Amino acid sequence: MAEKLFKKISILLLALIIGLGNAANILVMVPMPFKSHTMNSQPIFKELAKRGHNVTVVSPFPQKTPVPNLTDIVVPNFLEELSKQITSPGMLLNKGLFSHLTSLWNFGLDCVTRSLQFEQVQRLIQDTDSRFDLIIAEVWFLQEPFIAFGHKFKAPVIGIMQSYFFPKTAFLNGNHYTTAFSKFNDRMTFMERAINFAFQYWDIVVGNLYYLKKQEALMREYFKYPGSENLPPIEDLLRNISLTLIEQNTAIGYPEPLQKNVIPYGGINVQDVQQLPEDLKKILDNAKSGVIYLSFGSYFDITVLEPFMQDAILSALGKLKYKVLLKAENSSILQNYSSKNEVVRNWFPQSAVLAHPNCKLFITHGGMHGLVEAVYHAVPMVVIPLRGDQNYNAKFIVNEGIGYSLDKNSITTELLLEAVDRVLHNPTYREKIKERSSIFKDQPIPTMDHVIYWIEYVIRHRGAPHLRPAVLDLHWYQYLMLDVIAFCIFSVCVILYILKKILSLLIGCVKAVLYGDKVSKKKDVSNKRTYKRKSKKE
Repeated sequence: MAEKLFKKISILLLALIIGLGNAANILVMVPMPFKSHTMNSQPIFKELAKRGHNVTVVSPFPQKTPVPNLTDIVVPNFLEELSKQITSPGMLLNKGLFSHLTSLWNFGLDCVTRSLQFEQVQRLIQDTDSRFDLIIAEVWFLQEPFIAFGHKFKAPVIGIMQSYFFPKTAFLNGNHYTTAFSKFNDRMTFMERAINFAFQYWDIVVGNLYYLKKQEALMREYFKYPGSENLPPIEDLLRNISLTLIEQNTAIGYPEPLQKNVIPYGGINVQDVQQLPEDLKKILDNAKSGVIYLSFGSYFDITVLEPFMQDAILSALGKLKYKVLLKAENSSILQNYSSKNEVVRNWFPQSAVLAHPNCKLFITHGGMHGLVEAVYHAVPMVVIPLRGDQNYNAKFIVNEGIGYSLDKNSITTELLLEAVDRVLHNPTYREKIKERSSIFKDQPIPTMDHVIYWIEYVIRHRGAPHLRPAVLDLHWYQYLMLDVIAFCIFSVCVILYILKKILSLLIGCVKAVLYGDKVSKKKDVSNKRTYKRKSKKE
């Protein structure tokens, strides 16, 4: 008996030792105040800690309850300081792709500057004692300088992308690129393709020559540590990233090719739905006609919209016969609207609300996280896109018949009521989104297991250079085929010039053959006449 017990204990100790031997020290850099981005990735960090890895997360959003093996380094949340910039006309209401992108670049540069100045971040940069086996950072969205932590700790880097690739990020990742800011789908007219082409070239060329150079200057200014003088160019660091996790799923967005170094993880945050608070569960359970949920995400709030937008939306909500869950920072916005249907809170457990069978409609700005949750839980949508990739998402939602879209600049109470009525009472919307939900959930293995496998794959092999596509060794002008185009144009010009010379020579020869005798005869006649004249004079 004692011998059997000893064997069991030995096996358990051996398994523990092996597990500890495989445990890695992982640094997660998400210091920006993008709450939805951080919360969307949190399940991955928790799962890594659960599997025995030592995870250090630098973020403004610490865990509500302690998680074994996970350490939070809390940095200041400066979102309130940037709220005016985020909801400024350049960021929120601007209609132009190019000016909107420039505003986003400037916003990102401001955020990175603030983040790199934090004492906690500088302490990590100066740290000479800690060792990390892997760096995870959201380097593909306005946070490129954090790629330098890979060089500092001599560790491979995994990037996170919470949306579709922008042309510039796809270029630096060796992937096919789409224009996430556009309103176009995957079947464009000639003019749409022309605009798409111009924007992609603008993002890649100007993004690398202007925006990325400024990010590199910030990286070199704030990353000062032994060996930082050998820090490669930021573009080279990004091109050599080991892996990218991107929030995509076959049920979300249009089909597109992805390189082997890109792993989709869409829906990882909705598979384990948290329980509703009792008071909210009671409201949803008792809503016999159903519930409409309205939220514009963690950055935008209905209170920051233009007054005419607020009035149109709130007036419409007051006329609905459904219970409405309204996410708003300030409930006083309803004081001028006579209705008792609204439940106003500054936060709702969104996935849990959408998962409730009485949730009939989601009125949203079209953010990626909300789109993922709505499709997963099969809730049709009315979309009012505000900026960024939301127009692209709205176009997809309409094209696939899973919702209806309204223009924010021309929204009225009547248009919103009509849209809500259309989606609620046309069964096609419900059927279409149920089909999408079924596609979403039809995965060969759980998304979490798939993602963790690839993260541990990078740890085991100390990077993944064998997954790096050769296209990343091309310069931007080679990637865009500009050198080939220039060579073709030059070659055509040379060939045309040579052909012109040959043609001119041939024409000269033909003229000589056809008109040579006549010219000679004319000269003979002319000479004879001249001779006769001279003879007569003599």
